[in-house]
Amino acid sequence: MISTDYNDNTGDGIIVLTPNNSATWRFNLLIVTSLGIILLCMSLYFVLQGLWLILPFSGLEVIALISALYYCVYNNITTEVIIFDGDTVIIERGHHHVEDRYEYNRAWSTIFVRQPKYRGHMKKIFIRSHGREQELGAFLNKADRELFIKSLKHVIYS
Repeated sequence: MISTDYNDNTGDGIIVLTPNNSATWRFNLLIVTSLGIILLCMSLYFVLQGLWLILPFSGLEVIALISALYYCVYNNITTEVIIFDGDTVIIERGHHHVEDRYEYNRAWSTIFVRQPKYRGHMKKIFIRSHGREQELGAFLNKADRELFIKSLKHVIYS
């Protein structure tokens, strides 16, 4: 998802990039809880049949599912903020707060789009200055990348 704020008078702008989330954390927990309850009922049935070893492994399955879900949801709250302020370009990345911050001189930096080597792959957007190169919006889908490229052109060339 892309949010753009641009001031035509000063040439300053801010672009906020966030990944598209298919479901909220609460909905995902509801799904995992319902699967856990179903799995517990099935495991208790087998325990009553004398197959007690199924119960710990079903618990391990639920723990593995929760940890994989947490990993996916944590990566989906990544936010990338690109600030065009006067003569600097500031890129801030993080999950709940700013974890990485990069500053580039606006006059010396170049933003370019690298075409994919193989058909079906997505374009990659980079900023480069003085030998340093950062990919922008790596988590965006194809439609959002095209919108991001248009937003960058508007901020840079207006």
